[in-house]
Amino acid sequence: MHLISDWNCPHLKGHYLEARVMSALVLMILAPAFCLGTELEPFSATYTISRAAFKAERTVELSRDGSEYLLTAKTTLKGLASLAGRGTAVETSRFQFTQDRIIPILYTAHDGTGNPDRIIRIEFDFSSGVTRAQARGSEHLLKLDQEVFDPLTFELMARIDLRNGVTEPHYMVHEGDRLRPYQFRRKGTETIMVRRKKLNTVRYLIDRQSSRQLYYWLSPDLDHLMVQLRQVHEGKTKASGILTWSSLLL
Repeated sequence: MHLISDWNCPHLKGHYLEARVMSALVLMILAPAFCLGTELEPFSATYTISRAAFKAERTVELSRDGSEYLLTAKTTLKGLASLAGRGTAVETSRFQFTQDRIIPILYTAHDGTGNPDRIIRIEFDFSSGVTRAQARGSEHLLKLDQEVFDPLTFELMARIDLRNGVTEPHYMVHEGDRLRPYQFRRKGTETIMVRRKKLNTVRYLIDRQSSRQLYYWLSPDLDHLMVQLRQVHEGKTKASGILTWSSLLL
């Protein structure tokens, strides 16, 4: 799961990543290896996201499309919140994977309201050295002279780098209207129960130079899959999420 930051969850405010706090998110456990040489194994995962009295379900899937990959996150309101008339929020990232690096091609996101001003679209043109984006009702042309990820693929890239021995990954993430640094800062270890399994996790603060602190609990037992997430503002938890199911959680 953002799995789970301004992730574009229907009822979360802020960037689609924190909404991916109502967002984020991805997963895996004791099954086919997450990264096999130059390929990634497809997977599916589901999280329960909570914010105040609202509940949502977020499902993340990685699939192949020829020589490319699709990473898709869908967030749907549950309970009384589902009567608000909003549809499912959907994020999709198309990318290539080579030499253990993700190369984003296209990222799209909408929050389920149907409002065109709340649609994000980012095209990555590494050959021309630019990104062309639509966000918050405006168009943005940003220089692309370094490794850059989108609000979905940075999480997946972190899992790969942690597996390869990087202790505190650092990325530049395209948020639609700007590039923002994301620094993983290790904060300790915890054991979390998921479907009656005890999972060892490492808690990270995702430092995005924001007043809202985003925490991920990643499990080395599951190839550093996110098991839990929390968004904190002024010392109070504003949103949280926890892994509830995975195609790889046996």
